[in-house]
Amino acid sequence: MSVMLNEFLSAPAAMRKVSKNNKKVIEKIAEAFKARKITNITTVARGTSDNAATYFKYLIEAIGGIMVSKFSPSINTIYGSVVNLKDNMLIAISQSGMSTDTLMVVENAKKTGALVVGVTNNSESPLAKACDYHIDLLVDEEASVSATKTFIAELTAMYMLVNKLSATSAKTNIDGIPPLLDSFITRKDDIKDFADRVKHIDNFIILSRGLLQSVTNELSLKLMETSNKFSRPFSTSEFMHGPISMVREGTVVLMLAPDSEFSQEFISMARRLSLLGAEIIAFTDIPDVKNISKECLEMPSGRGMESPFIYTMAVELFAAYLAECLGINPDAPRNRKKITITK
Repeated sequence: MSVMLNEFLSAPAAMRKVSKNNKKVIEKIAEAFKARKITNITTVARGTSDNAATYFKYLIEAIGGIMVSKFSPSINTIYGSVVNLKDNMLIAISQSGMSTDTLMVVENAKKTGALVVGVTNNSESPLAKACDYHIDLLVDEEASVSATKTFIAELTAMYMLVNKLSATSAKTNIDGIPPLLDSFITRKDDIKDFADRVKHIDNFIILSRGLLQSVTNELSLKLMETSNKFSRPFSTSEFMHGPISMVREGTVVLMLAPDSEFSQEFISMARRLSLLGAEIIAFTDIPDVKNISKECLEMPSGRGMESPFIYTMAVELFAAYLAECLGINPDAPRNRKKITITK
């Protein structure tokens, strides 16, 4: 078993630790946010952490009605511009807490008066120490080069923060999700078989919508990073604005399609793609999408906010098993090291 796969399997435990140990600090962040009457939030992150930031943006805008922007580090690090974030809360997400560019954004944000929150897996890191508040992911050392349990830990922290910042809380109890993941992990042999059936496919278009967009982004990253498979994620709506022109006979489209607000859109998209000659592979619990798909991993039904966590577990195991089926060591991705320092 690869280190990567072993760490993915520990994701439910990582969720439990984040939830148990960060309630107080998240309450303090929410108190400071409301006391300062902040109305806007900005995130800064790279890679997997930026995918978690995407989840946060979707969720808090949908539930809390709070506007979220993403900061481009080069504005500070290369162009040398200082953006006034006085009325913002900046959330800096970094597994290592060592990212130079993220730290520079934090330092500039503090100079302009922003409330700054760090989310890292290292409470002694420069980033954690530079922030006003620190949410500790507590997932222990990640031995895998690729981010593993960090992603689901970040999603957990973001979910908890959204619930405290928003006037209306999400209805899902975060502590009820780890048992669902424990149950899903028992199906890991099904996921391995699914990966083996599609291992011959070299290029993927990945489609989903809404809260699952962060998961499609993470799946795309993992396919490129650990299996050397080129992929490009789109929302189903964005795909209609041009990229659908790429579809021809034999084009492979991977859909993450949970039964949700977007069910009819997923069904319509699957039908249209099938008529265009595309080969659809899907993670879904929607019967019509299952029937149209050439290959399908049948997913459990998830209520509302549960889906991003269940689908994250599915695609992470899929990525690890795909590398294994291809004879690639996911613990040694080509041209990569664990901590990436960029400007």
